[in-house]
Amino acid sequence: MPVSVDENLLRLTDEPGSRGVLLGMRCEACGVCVFGPATFCQACTSPDLAHVELASEGTLFSYTIVRVPPPGWPGPVPYVLGEVELPEGPHVLAEIIGCPHDKLSLGMPVQLAFQTVGTDGDGDTARVVYKWERA
Repeated sequence: MPVSVDENLLRLTDEPGSRGVLLGMRCEACGVCVFGPATFCQACTSPDLAHVELASEGTLFSYTIVRVPPPGWPGPVPYVLGEVELPEGPHVLAEIIGCPHDKLSLGMPVQLAFQTVGTDGDGDTARVVYKWERA
């Protein structure tokens, strides 16, 4: 069974690794949600946080076309790095796939997508990352 590259950010929910949920924290004091793990609320500093599953759809808040990738980038260049706003409030950065660059528009709906990016050290377990695609 495939596994998430980072199980603190993404939990896969099916055997082939084609479905999953983003993970975050919600402040029990003020209701602010963040993507990923946290030890205190970024808004009110309360330590009273609860684990939550975040929405798998959002809207494109911002994006950039990356023409010079970071060292070791495994995919094609250029690629689109998108900042997606989720209904709960957090913004999540990830590559946008399957959308021609001239069809990108701020506010467009996007959905979570998954892509295998390699295997673990023994070569038996596929590693999966989250990305965004047009909804």
